Formats: sequence, structure tokens, C-alpha cells
Amino acid sequence: MMTCSDGSASRKCFSSLSTSIRQLLSFKAAGNESFQARRYSEAVEQYSSALACNSESRPFSAVCFCNRAAAYQALGQLTDAIADCSLAMVLDANYPKAISRRATLYEMIRDYGQSANDLRKLISLLQKQANKPGASPKVVNKHSDLKQARARLLSVEDEARKDTPLNFYLILGVEPSCSPPDIKKAYRKAALRHHPDKATQLLVRNENTDDGFWRDIAKEVYSDADHLFKTIGEAYNILSDPGKREEYDIEENLRNAGRRAFKGRNTPRSPEQHYRKQYDRGFSPRQWQSAGQSNNGAPRSRWSGYEYTDDYW
Repeated sequence: MMTCSDGSASRKCFSSLSTSIRQLLSFKAAGNESFQARRYSEAVEQYSSALACNSESRPFSAVCFCNRAAAYQALGQLTDAIADCSLAMVLDANYPKAISRRATLYEMIRDYGQSANDLRKLISLLQKQANKPGASPKVVNKHSDLKQARARLLSVEDEARKDTPLNFYLILGVEPSCSPPDIKKAYRKAALRHHPDKATQLLVRNENTDDGFWRDIAKEVYSDADHLFKTIGEAYNILSDPGKREEYDIEENLRNAGRRAFKGRNTPRSPEQHYRKQYDRGFSPRQWQSAGQSNNGAPRSRWSGYEYTDDYW
């Protein structure tokens, strides 16, 4: 942290700090604008620039990580999105948006156990916020969020009891029709990017590692990254083996046939179910950004009608 001793140095310090803040806010605003315009790759670059410049404000970094996760999600890079949500959550443990978004991402890849854990965290946090004396109208609205989170938890717990395998294609970000070389390439990229050791290095690269805060969260960061890394490895283990992949594909086809046979629409579908139809037709994860178009071409949330939000700050 910059310190200033005399008046002249204080003015220079304040000027430098103001410039840095304006630059950070500019990157973040540019990222939000790109996201809103559906230029998700640009949004990732802008949020990354903000993160590279910021080394002081943990809450600001948490927001940038969470926003970048939304952009990665729109690009179909779900493991990248999960990793960013995890970093946002350790930087700001009281950040409901990051917790909710990661719960949704875990549900999409059918890691229902992890999704349920996040939803329990979310419910606990919302309960504390809603029960604070003298809560503002914004906090009072947490009551509706709390009701929705409880409904989501019941749905996810029901799915967890079915013991459905993970969605390995979504985890690696490849199509079901992809070739073995494509799978190998996607795995190498994901495994290199999400190695647990890299996660801790990314978070503390510009920080004082002697700070007790970083020592306390190091284990949590490593644990989250380790789970994601093992999930990526499990996906590769199945999809790289011709026999295991064939068996997995047959089971997937049977599950999809069962879903198509069910015509009821009274129960809201999960994000993974919502995209299953397009994905079965060879729908590329990189085309997800165009999936949020209404019939008249107007942008809308991909979770519209399914009680999921995809907004940003």
C-alpha cells in the first residue's frame, strides 16, 4: 500500500491513486459494455486487464472475477467460469452472486453435490443478511432470493440422488461429435490452466504472501482448484478411452430419450436440461452467446423463465 509523509508527496500519492482507480473503473465499465453487447471475448480481456492492474481492493477483484466468469460461461468455457467464481468467493465470502453463479455452473456440468454445497452456503448467507436489524430495502429483497435458493436446493438434491454421471463434454468444452485429437487438445489446455498450484499463484501474484489473510485462504483456493482439476481428469479418462466413451454415449442417449419422452412443462428445467436439445444436435459451446435471442432477435437472458440470472455488476 502506498504511503505519503508530507503534503507534496500526499498530493502526488492521491493523484496516482485517483488515476489508478479511474483506470480500473474504465476497464470494468468496458467489460460490462462488451458483455452487454454480447462481445464476450472482449469482455474477458477487459476484466482481465482490470484484475492485472488491481492489487489493493479484494471486493473489486471479486466482482471482476465474477463478471469474467459470466463472460466465460457465455463462451461455453465452464471450467474457466467455475475457477473464476471460486476465486471471487475466497476474496469476498459474503458475495451471493458468485456463490449462486458457481452453483448454477456446477449444476450445468451435473456436479450436483458441489452445486448443493454452494446453495447451502448461499441460503446461510441470505438468511444472515435478511435477518440483520434495520435492513435496507435491497437486503429485504433477499427474502425472495432465499425462497428461490431453497427451491433450487431441493431440485439439485433430487438430481443428486439419481447419481447421474457428470457431463464430460461440457467440462472439456467440446461437442459430442468431436474427434479424439480434439478431446486430447481440450484436456491439455484445461489441465494446464487449472492445475491447483497455478490457482494459488494467480491469486497472490501481486499480494503480500505473509499477510495472514492469504495464508488462511490458501487451502480453500487449492481445494477448489484440486476438485476442478480432478473433474477435468475424470472427463478425459472417460472420453479418451473408446470403450468407455461409447458406453457413456449410449447412456447419454438413453437419458436424452427419456427427457424427450417427458412432455410436462410444469417443472422449471435446469440450465443443463435447457441446452441439452441444442447440444445433442451438435450445438457448439462457442455458439451459446447466440442462444439468448428471442423470436424477434432482441437479446434476453439465457435463463429467462428458468429462475436463473445471468447479470453482472
